[in-house]
Amino acid sequence: MAGRRQPTALLEANGRKHLTEAEADARRDQEVYVASPEAAVPPRWLPKKLHKEFREIGEILLAAGLYSELDRDVLGQYFLARERWLRADKLASQAIRDKDETLAQKWASTQNTYFRQARQCAESMGLSVTARCRIVVPQALQNAGRAGPEDGADEFTRKLRARQAAALEAAE
Repeated sequence: MAGRRQPTALLEANGRKHLTEAEADARRDQEVYVASPEAAVPPRWLPKKLHKEFREIGEILLAAGLYSELDRDVLGQYFLARERWLRADKLASQAIRDKDETLAQKWASTQNTYFRQARQCAESMGLSVTARCRIVVPQALQNAGRAGPEDGADEFTRKLRARQAAALEAAE
């Protein structure tokens, strides 16, 4: 079974698939690129008290290259679900303190629903460790810039390392 289609730049960086210039150009023409916005602007429907935090996290995601305008609603839904989860947590805790098991059960169920919503949005935005681990960074790019330029290597290796270091800087 074939895996998910990977971007041409990733295929070239991995070095496992060798494409001709024509094949690479044809693949790039089929890829969809979305320009990153200059700033993370919260959606209008998001409560005003969540706007500051939206902008903070949005700027972090922008710097990491994980945010576009298309992600605005998902990030807003994350903050809304998290806010509702916190509210349900307080009400569940209050019901537990009052020893009202039925009400505590209902609020715990509601709390679980909001937690799942927040976690799903966080996963899709790269806000969790596991989601960030799924972001593919080619091993060649990670290691190339770390080696010293002059460690007894021949001319070809030095040029290759310089090229890989340039690609690593461009990727960051």
